[in-house]
Amino acid sequence: MSDNRWARAIADSRKGLARIESSSRALSRRFEILQLEAELPKVEFLEDSLQKQRTAVARQRGFAFLIRDREKSRIGLAVSAGMFLIWGLITQDKDAALNAGLSGLYCVSQELGETGWAVSLQEELVIVPCDAIPAKGIWFTFESLIAAIHDLKTEALQGKRLGTLDDIIERLQQQNRKLVYIALPN
Repeated sequence: MSDNRWARAIADSRKGLARIESSSRALSRRFEILQLEAELPKVEFLEDSLQKQRTAVARQRGFAFLIRDREKSRIGLAVSAGMFLIWGLITQDKDAALNAGLSGLYCVSQELGETGWAVSLQEELVIVPCDAIPAKGIWFTFESLIAAIHDLKTEALQGKRLGTLDDIIERLQQQNRKLVYIALPN
């Protein structure tokens, strides 16, 4: 090959490499944006999971109260029947009325089961009523944990990388200034 051909081949290779480098940098920027956008949903998922667990435990406690207390049972059934009748009259739809009646019963049972909540971040996330905290483990108030989660949401919105869900839970455990302890191990 002549020197001219080599020079042209090298110039063409440089142009090709420059295009590849430019494309890879653009792809890298897009990937970084996607990573940053994934931080907030991780924290929201954690908060949503905790809220759902709290709601489920409250509803279970409320049903237990309804079964034990006849007066509260009457109130729960009256609310359920009232919702059933009102929605039945408004919508003329039996399914919607039944759904409204059950929803009313669920709401009453959940409200009866509401209490102060404690959360453990040890091996797994556990929510229990404050009056039923096991003797083992470190327990925080639910409200203080939610406040700490909101701080992490702010960090995520500012573009800070929070890591995996395990990393996020570890960060929450380290936020001593925010978390209010209820029980500590002996």
